Amino acid sequence: MRVVIVDDERLARERLARLLAIHPDVQIIGEAADGLAALEAITTLKPDTVFLDIQMPALTGLEVAAAIPPTAAPAVVFVTAYDQYALQAFSVNAVDYLMKPVEEDRLALTLSKLRTRTSHENIEKLIAALHQRKDHSLQRIVGKHLNRLHVLPIETIEAFITSDELVFAITPNGRFLIERTLRDLEALLPTETFARVHKQTIVNLEKLTVLEPIAKGGASARLRCGEIIEISRRYAQDLRQKLGW
Repeated sequence: MRVVIVDDERLARERLARLLAIHPDVQIIGEAADGLAALEAITTLKPDTVFLDIQMPALTGLEVAAAIPPTAAPAVVFVTAYDQYALQAFSVNAVDYLMKPVEEDRLALTLSKLRTRTSHENIEKLIAALHQRKDHSLQRIVGKHLNRLHVLPIETIEAFITSDELVFAITPNGRFLIERTLRDLEALLPTETFARVHKQTIVNLEKLTVLEPIAKGGASARLRCGEIIEISRRYAQDLRQKLGW
């Protein structure tokens, strides 16, 4: 079992590494001290399992788990210093958790559970559970630009578009590749701010500056960053109602 350990506390990483080293079938192939480094390690190293701290600065363990590319698809074990109540809203049978300080016997049970499960099933169930949380709204998202990962606050994103089957976030600082589908984003984004305006576009309503009707009931719109997007006839009526247009 190839493992990556993610925790912003060095001593916590060292303790977990010592306990994992007891098990001959476990190989620690990487460590990370923050969410962006975790995503880089997961994408590059493609571990079987990630032990993922929940409370981390900039990007939480939950946000890291939701941003893991489907092609990486590791099993995810959350590690937390807080009581189990913190996990009740999103825990599913395919995902385990460990309380800090991690105990040897409890870790052995987790490893036994992981040996009998498929990583692809784990990450799919995890992401589905995260998406179904009624109290969950997307605050940040990870985007890639020039082979670097960036944490993008949702309020800075002017639109999400698909191009050549890839999804991009449009911001004043350029476009960032997003490892999610528009359907996933539509389910997670706050509906009071973001709206679907085209089968290929979700827009931040607060970033619209100019709306211009076009033939057949559609429209074009200018974003604050200057980009022009198309509003299809199918979504134009709902947009008019939201904006009082």
